[in-house]
Amino acid sequence: MSQIKICTFNTEWMYSIFGAEWTNWQPPTIPATFPGAKRGDIELEPIADVHLLCRRLAGVIKGSKAQIIGIQEGPPRKDQMEAFVSQFLNNDYVVYTSNSTTQTIHALVHKSVTHLITPWEFNILDWPKPWQDVPYYPWGKIDVASRKKHDLFRHPLTLKLTTAANKQLFLMILHTKSKFSKLKTAEDWIERKPEAILDALDVRAKISAELYRIRTLLDSELLGALKPKSIVIMGDLNDGPFAELIESEFLIRNIIDELSGTLLNPDAYFHHAMQPDVLRNAKTVRFPDPVQNGAIVEELLDHVLLSPGIWQRTGDFRLKAGSCKVETELYKKFDDTTDINTGRDQRPSDHKPVTFVLTY
Repeated sequence: MSQIKICTFNTEWMYSIFGAEWTNWQPPTIPATFPGAKRGDIELEPIADVHLLCRRLAGVIKGSKAQIIGIQEGPPRKDQMEAFVSQFLNNDYVVYTSNSTTQTIHALVHKSVTHLITPWEFNILDWPKPWQDVPYYPWGKIDVASRKKHDLFRHPLTLKLTTAANKQLFLMILHTKSKFSKLKTAEDWIERKPEAILDALDVRAKISAELYRIRTLLDSELLGALKPKSIVIMGDLNDGPFAELIESEFLIRNIIDELSGTLLNPDAYFHHAMQPDVLRNAKTVRFPDPVQNGAIVEELLDHVLLSPGIWQRTGDFRLKAGSCKVETELYKKFDDTTDINTGRDQRPSDHKPVTFVLTY
């Protein structure tokens, strides 16, 4: 029985590695330092030793021993990701890229399996451009004139792997819209400041619209297939597995639950790849929560979801039991962050990678 190892890894603003340059970047330059920059509302922190940071990132990627690595928060340009692969990963991977943004989704496919990879394209006549013009209503609006259209900032990257025996695996790498809004402090919530709360709810409406479009496409793929398809959704979903503040009081579903589908349709319902005992305690990020007065929280934001063809064992691929995990020990090998040494070049990323193994 053959197997393939896959990884999802948010690499934290690789835009900065290239001097926060996009159209003006001079290939294949990766500058030695980065002084920091402000891009819109985003403050990119300075990097004392960019090449040290690159070596930390490369160490985690190579150490994962994954043949396919889904990258979130990669650099804007494909040739920038290729420069990183050439200079720090021995040119061992072929780069696949979604739409270019300040946080682009990429896939690094090891050259040993590149011949198995092609794009996975959706053929839905109603949506020739499926990641654009997604309808939604701002919170509290109901009249037709208030209906708005939303474009996904980061388009999902979709790939298909086809083995020599014609077994097929479909991969969707996601980085869903952030829940970042004007709701920034505990006081905003306690006092129920209308502007902050309504903006947070408006953001949630956009996220739900994105997920509904994705789910509709996935349902079409799953329910219209002649045999059960093996589909993996993976990436930074910007949500944990449990309900949180806004969800508890405004009847809004958890992002993971929206994406997974309904348990009433077992032929289109996605399961988490982690075993229950692992999932209960898994964490990939650690950050101060402004809505909890800056309290440090740890969450699992990086997920792997499996279609019924995998978890019901009716499709071409199977999950290797117990293989899905947060690569905490691997990450620690390349992390020198301490309380007094917290520079960006001291850590590979603010996310830990998640890996899993599929057999076929």
